[in-house]
Amino acid sequence: MRWILGLVALLIVLLVVLSLQARSTGRSVIMTTRAIAPLQENITPVPFDATAALRLADRLKALATTRELPRSELETAAATAAGWARSSAPGGGASRAAVRLRGAANALLDASPDLADPRREEALRLLAEARAALASQAPLPSGPAGGIKDQLDNLQRSLDEQRRQVEREAQ
Repeated sequence: MRWILGLVALLIVLLVVLSLQARSTGRSVIMTTRAIAPLQENITPVPFDATAALRLADRLKALATTRELPRSELETAAATAAGWARSSAPGGGASRAAVRLRGAANALLDASPDLADPRREEALRLLAEARAALASQAPLPSGPAGGIKDQLDNLQRSLDEQRRQVEREAQ
C-alpha cells in the first residue's frame, strides 16, 4: 500500500515539474519572438503568391544546373522572396517557403560556375524544402520554434545580401 502512495506522489511531482517546464518553454518562445521583431529588415511586404512561388522554385532549379548564373535575376528572386517572407506569418508554410526560396537564390548568387559547387546542392536542398512547405496544408510540425528558426534564417540571408553588396562596392 505504501508503494502505491509513493508512486502516486511521484506522478504528482512529475506532473508539476512538466507543467512548470511547459510554462518556462512558452515564456522563452515569447521572449525570443519579441527579441527578433526589432531586428526585422526594412522590406516592403509583398502578398505571398503560391503559384508564383512554385514558378520561382522551378526557375531556380533550372538555374542551379547552368554554369552562368544571371546575377540580376537571382537578386530579383531573392528580393521577391524577402517580400513574401515579410508578409507571411512566421511558422507557416508560406513563410518557410519564402525563406527557403530566398536562401536558394542567395546560395546560387554565391555559387561558382563549377556545376559541382556545394552551394548549388544547398540551393537544390532549400528548393526541395520550399516545395514541401508549399505542399503542406496543415501547420508545420515545428510550431513556434520553427517560426523563430525561419526568422533567424531570413535575417542570415539578409546579412549575406548586405555582405555581397559591400564586397561589390569595394571592388
